[in-house]
Amino acid sequence: MMETREISRAEWFAFFETFSKLHQGDKATVSVIGEEIGAQEAATDLPFIGISADDKGSDRHTVRILLGTEPGDHVEHVVAPVQRVYVKAGNSHGGDVLEIEEQDGPKTILQLRPMQALPE
Repeated sequence: MMETREISRAEWFAFFETFSKLHQGDKATVSVIGEEIGAQEAATDLPFIGISADDKGSDRHTVRILLGTEPGDHVEHVVAPVQRVYVKAGNSHGGDVLEIEEQDGPKTILQLRPMQALPE
């Protein structure tokens, strides 16, 4: 069973920096779920480059998810304004999951799958 914990707003910058370093290169899927749009995949099985937060004012936090193989060939998914961030720690069956909730809007789900080690 995966344990879920909320990341406080004060922790976002440091958490995202550490999370990005830990998961760089993992396969990532980004889904967006909302009442008006249903469930939609924004990106599937792309290498994870990183995630960051921008503070555009006290209530205007933006989270950017960067996926792809190279800086010139990437997909950027922007979530704004962000209200809450949750992490579900992975287990032996899968990787970590981030849930990013917008204020009065959809929820973005970032699912990570560790790269499999190649057999020798």
